[in-house]
Amino acid sequence: MATGAKTSFKIATGVTFADAMQRSKQALPESFTEGIFCDDWTYRLEAAARTWQRPHAQDNLMDIVPLGKVRSNFNFSLDNKRVLNFDNVVTDDDNVKQDMSIDVYGRADKKARDEAMAKAAAEKAEEQAKAKQEQEADELDALLAA
Repeated sequence: MATGAKTSFKIATGVTFADAMQRSKQALPESFTEGIFCDDWTYRLEAAARTWQRPHAQDNLMDIVPLGKVRSNFNFSLDNKRVLNFDNVVTDDDNVKQDMSIDVYGRADKKARDEAMAKAAAEKAEEQAKAKQEQEADELDALLAA
């Protein structure tokens, strides 16, 4: 935000945790009177407070919007939207079969082994069927010869 990066913020203000916790629009600057508080306001406020307690945030970011001031000259853009309270519902349609060229699970080896085993089983079954046919033919010849 301070370097001109795209953000979804149009206006920001610096307030204390106690003022924000009151959820009172009168404690906020005039430009915030039309806004609404999001779901889980307390949870989000506490998470933000933990972030701003870190040394990096205090040393480098507190001057973006000083306490009691309002800033509105951000590079506002909604190209990359983040939706609050979004429920991600995963379905079977979300599963994408991984390309075999980047197989990290050894599926190609397993597939080749399975194919080789299936081919060997088919050949064995064919040999057994052929041997059974020859045995039946020999038994029939022995009956006819007697």
